[in-house]
Amino acid sequence: MGDPGGLILLGVALSTFVGAIAQRATGMGFALLSAPFLVLVLGPLEGILAVNAAGCVASSLILARVWRDVEWSRAKVLVPMGALGVVPGAVAVALLPEAPLTIVVALLVILGLGATMSMRGRTVPPSTALGAAGGLASGFMNVTAGVGGPGVVVYARATGWEHHRFAATVQLHGLVLGIVSLLAKGALPSLAPSGWAALLLSLLVGLVVGDRLARRVDGSSLLRSVLVIAMIGAVLALARGVAALV
Repeated sequence: MGDPGGLILLGVALSTFVGAIAQRATGMGFALLSAPFLVLVLGPLEGILAVNAAGCVASSLILARVWRDVEWSRAKVLVPMGALGVVPGAVAVALLPEAPLTIVVALLVILGLGATMSMRGRTVPPSTALGAAGGLASGFMNVTAGVGGPGVVVYARATGWEHHRFAATVQLHGLVLGIVSLLAKGALPSLAPSGWAALLLSLLVGLVVGDRLARRVDGSSLLRSVLVIAMIGAVLALARGVAALV
């Protein structure tokens, strides 16, 4: 990708900044908020690569602060199954052209968000099978849509997972998925230096703002607003993909 224009840089910076705030304040939300908009401004391939790379940085920085709250009994199922789910997702990315991939990305996010929003407090006992299903879905969506969160959130809400333990564990999960997804694609975003600067600077500033917000706002409540904004972005991305086909 050549030197991006001012509007593209602004789009990269704003979507990354807002996503980083959500990630730190709620435990997730970076990919949910940034992926649909980065796909809009960078295209599906570059946009998802940017989400994966920035998500790795965000998760690693947050994980360093919340390491003690990681729930290893759940992580030992979610993380490896998520890595396994990356494999079929990488195959889909390699086979689908840009416009259909944009549509698939948007539909995956919309379906995942719809399932997440429909839970409404109903819970079932946690099990290895549920954890494996959530991990697989998360891995597949992470490499295709850059959004691994919905699969894990559905599992968390279905089993009544305590939010601060979930928020810590999902950082480890997201870090591993991001690394595996980038390795599966064998590439990093081909951004110009100005694009990398906009991405990383807005990410760091957003994490600082999110850290302060996390001390004042209940993360589980804020997460509901994140899901609504992400749905809007996914619908916009879907419209872009459909427009490219007609």
